[in-house]
Order: sequence, then C-alpha cells, then structure tokens
Amino acid sequence: MALSLLSATPASAQSGQEAAFVLALMESVNTLSVRFNREVCGYILRHSNGAYSSTKVSWGAHATCASLPLQDGVDVVSSWHTHAAYAADYDGEVPSIQDVEGDMALGVNGWVGTPGGRLWFIDGATGTMRQFCGRGCLPEDPDFMPEDHGMVAESYTLDALYARFDRAP
Repeated sequence: MALSLLSATPASAQSGQEAAFVLALMESVNTLSVRFNREVCGYILRHSNGAYSSTKVSWGAHATCASLPLQDGVDVVSSWHTHAAYAADYDGEVPSIQDVEGDMALGVNGWVGTPGGRLWFIDGATGTMRQFCGRGCLPEDPDFMPEDHGMVAESYTLDALYARFDRAP
C-alpha cells in the first residue's frame, strides 16, 4: 500500500475516457464477481499518452479485496472493485464506509460495482459518492433482492453513509 500512496495523483473528477474504460471493465468483471461470490479489485492507471488501463485483477473474499502491490512510477487515478454476489446480511448496494475512507486515505477516486448492477463513483478528495449509473447498468445477480436494505439514494456524503450503516463517524 505504501507505494500507492507515493504514486497516486491527487483525486479529482473522473474524465469521460476514464469512465468509459471503467464501465467496460466493470461490465465484464461484475459477472464473474457475482458468479464466484468474491470481490474483485484493482487500480486504474493513466499513461503518458492519456490511455487508461487496469492493474492485474486481484480476487478477494465475499466482502473484502486487497489490490496487488504497485510498481514505482505508475500514475494511479482510481481504485475499483466489485461487491460480489447478493447477500441478505450485507448491504452491498452502496459503497462501504471502508471503501470511501480507504480511497480518501490513498488520495484516489474509487469505483464500486454492486450485485444489483449499480456503478458508483467515489470522490476521494471529498468522500462524496454518486451513482455513475443505476441498477441494472452492470450485469446483476439473478438472486438480487431490490432495496432489501432500504432505498438507495443517487448520492451520499460520508456522513450520510455512516447514518445508513447506523454508525458514528
């Protein structure tokens, strides 16, 4: 993780090119994440020619994932991960507090795919998050139970996320 702190660029709003790259990546990865009920994660890199790519995919468990270490000199613009398959005891339709605080600590933006097919963008500078695209924009878990954990807002602040999870900051 120390390397990512040193090589990350300051968090800023995503570009259209980054968003298109992430959407295509998450469309393929979310299906596998749901099928194997495991989070999948990595980092989005920006190259000197302006192109985007992902680090090698890292497979986690049902509710955790740790990206592989980064090489020196890479330009990390955001993290990305999925929330695995639907689980009645896990509110996977929104980014977790750990997701948001982790991106903020690294100084990068984040992207999160959900079992209901939502794609979230996390602003790593402010801790705000918004749905880049709503339910069903990514392949969704056929066992997904809509709004089983309550209605899902279009956006959240970190404080609102604490309230959703009934936790104090």
